[in-house]
Amino acid sequence: MTTIDGSTDGHVPVGALLAEPLLRGTLLAGRAGLGRGVGWCLPLSETRRFADAASTEPDLGGIAVHLPVTTLAAPDEAATLVTGLARRDAAALLAWHPPGVESDLSRELTMAARAADAAAIPLLVLPAEADYRAVSRLIGQKALALSAHVLEYGSRVHRTLAEVLARGPGVPAMARAVVGLSRCSVLICDADGERLAWEEAPDAEPPDPDALLHALPEDLARPEDHPEFEDGNTHAAEVRLRIRPGGPPVHALVTPVLVGGQVFGRMVMVERDCPPDPHDLAQHRVVAEHGATLVGSEMLRQRSVRAAEERARGDFVEALVHGRFADSYELGARARHHGFDVDGHFAVHVVAAASLLPVGRDYLRKTVTATRTAQDLEPGGCVLTAAISSTIVVIQQVAAGPDPIRQRAEAARFAERLHLALRPLLGDDLRIAHGRPGQGAAGVAAGYHEARLTMGLAWHTAADPVCGYDDLRIFAALKDVAGSTEAKSFARETLTPLRRANGGDLERIVLAYIRTSGNLNAAARELGMHRNTMLYKLDRASRALRMDIRSADAQFTFWLAHHIDTLTTVTGVLSDEMAPPAAAPR
Repeated sequence: MTTIDGSTDGHVPVGALLAEPLLRGTLLAGRAGLGRGVGWCLPLSETRRFADAASTEPDLGGIAVHLPVTTLAAPDEAATLVTGLARRDAAALLAWHPPGVESDLSRELTMAARAADAAAIPLLVLPAEADYRAVSRLIGQKALALSAHVLEYGSRVHRTLAEVLARGPGVPAMARAVVGLSRCSVLICDADGERLAWEEAPDAEPPDPDALLHALPEDLARPEDHPEFEDGNTHAAEVRLRIRPGGPPVHALVTPVLVGGQVFGRMVMVERDCPPDPHDLAQHRVVAEHGATLVGSEMLRQRSVRAAEERARGDFVEALVHGRFADSYELGARARHHGFDVDGHFAVHVVAAASLLPVGRDYLRKTVTATRTAQDLEPGGCVLTAAISSTIVVIQQVAAGPDPIRQRAEAARFAERLHLALRPLLGDDLRIAHGRPGQGAAGVAAGYHEARLTMGLAWHTAADPVCGYDDLRIFAALKDVAGSTEAKSFARETLTPLRRANGGDLERIVLAYIRTSGNLNAAARELGMHRNTMLYKLDRASRALRMDIRSADAQFTFWLAHHIDTLTTVTGVLSDEMAPPAAAPR
């Protein structure tokens, strides 16, 4: 197995360099910084050429500075030099004994050693043979060898995972492949925190995936919170979690799944040991970064497939509710593809909420999520969903047989369940209206027309959030009458004088009075109005209507005119949006 030491950026830890014969036993101070990575070596003179000696910019990351030991011999200058190089993020200081220099400078290097310990930067005292040429060649060879190992191992990991991606078995198969390469438990979730895949490592006690997902820091999924993600690439972040209160800590690598700079989700690899072995951790970083990239490709592919399926299903649903089929052959062919029983009975539900309106940046995500939630609400039955205009249309196959009463009861129960499932997503202003169940494509078109009519009436009459066509039966009974010229003339002649008298205020007061069965005190309480003011307003309304509104005949006349006017308004808007349901193709 390929051994990878340290990080995967081509930097060799200083501690690994100390194992080389040329540098063995040369550490004088700064043991706390042995984990620093070294990728190159520069002489002190070169560091002073491209930056002022007093510079504090971190421009020496990954560079070991080779300097004559005599530059650290002066106590008043040594601490300043060491501290300045540490501030510039130098990886190590290599103090070299030039030939002819006194061999024992231990007392002179005391201040330099103290400064190196304080700054946690390794300070090595090199023998005469460890000149710049020899040390730089050694560091370059080690860094190049490490990069070659990383590239070779990364190529093998990428090839293994790419073969899985090419077969197209989905995200769970990618997770199993990552487990096979790393022997770590792997969790993959989407950008909303929903678990997509969980695979346990062999011969290890895995954590609870839901508890692990809950314990993860949320900010690791957002590249804007991490400057190292600005290049658009994936980088694994190490986190130590305590999944259960009082339980042992868990070490994990969390890698954002990025596609085009957009976060599609996260891949979490749980190490078998805490803390993990450095060699294993370096290998797992390679697996994590290659794995997250290919998981992102698979998630993008699946998203494209789902989008195509939803577009096709949405086109079919829109054709169903509007009856747009050329003939029965087209209907039958498309119905078989979508699992629609042309002889079955279906109820149509219309979902409306302010969050579904095309306003702001979040409405599209909420629409997609709500559509999928409705689609999965009844796994055992046929449910077709689509976003049409600013509503969601849900076509539910009822299994109550040919009995209309049982069919309507089943449709009402489904509407209540749908409201319960969608309310946390869409808000408290959610409304669901449904028509009467009907048979086949013609029944769907008629049910959609009734559901849309019910939705419009529900907004005008302040009906319940879940409302069926039967719940507004009085309007259904008046539907044919309201379409006549005589009925429209009757409603207009009755209501116009009242509306001219005082806007809509008198009409609202009369409606409240009729709604409370002519109870003056109850109507005044409902409107928040004094009883005497209520009496005065009713007298004005009676004069405008030219009939005593306190009489039963006058109340019925006004009530009928108002219902005809409401129905005419709603059906007029509806007819502008959609044609009446067409007959089923033959």
